Amino acid sequence: MAPTNGGGAVNGLWSTSVARVRRRLGRNRVAFVLSGGGNLGAVQVGMLRALAEAGVVPDLIVGCSVGAINGAAFAAEPNLAGVERLDRIWRRIADGDPDLMPSRRLPVLAQMARRGPSLHDPGPLVELLDEELPTRTFSGLRVPFTCVATDIDTASEHWFDSGRLLPALLASAALPVVYPAVEHGPRTLIDGGVLNEIHAVRAFELGATEIYVLHVGHLESREFDIQRPVDGAVRAYWTARRYRMEDDLRRIAARCTVHRLPAGSNPRLRFDDFSQAGELADRAYRACTQYLRTGLSPVPVSGPISEPAAEPSWSDDAVALGAAALDLGSDDPPETPSSGRRDARAVLRRRSDS
Repeated sequence: MAPTNGGGAVNGLWSTSVARVRRRLGRNRVAFVLSGGGNLGAVQVGMLRALAEAGVVPDLIVGCSVGAINGAAFAAEPNLAGVERLDRIWRRIADGDPDLMPSRRLPVLAQMARRGPSLHDPGPLVELLDEELPTRTFSGLRVPFTCVATDIDTASEHWFDSGRLLPALLASAALPVVYPAVEHGPRTLIDGGVLNEIHAVRAFELGATEIYVLHVGHLESREFDIQRPVDGAVRAYWTARRYRMEDDLRRIAARCTVHRLPAGSNPRLRFDDFSQAGELADRAYRACTQYLRTGLSPVPVSGPISEPAAEPSWSDDAVALGAAALDLGSDDPPETPSSGRRDARAVLRRRSDS
């Protein structure tokens, strides 16, 4: 009996075989679906490198939050040169050029008490995208691309697929508290991951017959060591996210082949720690290369891990919990950092399996 679209080694091999048959028959339409994930978005750089090297070319890219930014950059140049562009962007972010998160010099609680719509100015992100993206409009992209934001007045998804690119990306990645909402005509828009971060159904509705899900975390069931109330909240969040993803896949099962690309690592990072981008991308690249060759998803490697803040406080935990609600930062309870932390400026480099 043919396996269902639930993931796993056998399903990966079967899905790959079905996809190859569809390609030969000329009926396949490939979509890349990039999830949100904040500082874990570097994982998608490694995934895209593995896909590009394997010759998997998208006919459509669907992005959400940081996945919208990565997706747009790749849609502008959907090949290894485009991956190198993303590599450069994430190396800049890892080096703090620019700083995309609030300063930790002031306690988070104090920052949240200040007047203003958000903790951080989106200006540095605007400058980064303006410098690095080779086009200013959707029509300048080489692959059809769409991204999503959340309309807070109607509690609904708002999709972008035409017009100016930068406002769409800023709206899709407008993380509440950290960044201000984006006014777009009569709409007030915030991060697209508020309602849903993995839009496989949207890709299917747009005609995809084969979908590669570039999710920065892990949707499989796993044990949580409940040591603090925040740990229970994170577990509840992941349960809801898993249900949404499985329900979406059930809606498109048997009519669409879905590949869940492995992230390769099990990071425990603060939501504002971008320094481990190189290691995240490297591990994802190796895991996805194995999956694309064999259909086998390797067990995620533990780490990388953020060093603890000098003076942790309950307010930092509160912000971390809020970030987890949009899949930013760690997807497991914090642990003591390892002694083998890599250089913050690690290059997102290509690793050959040969």
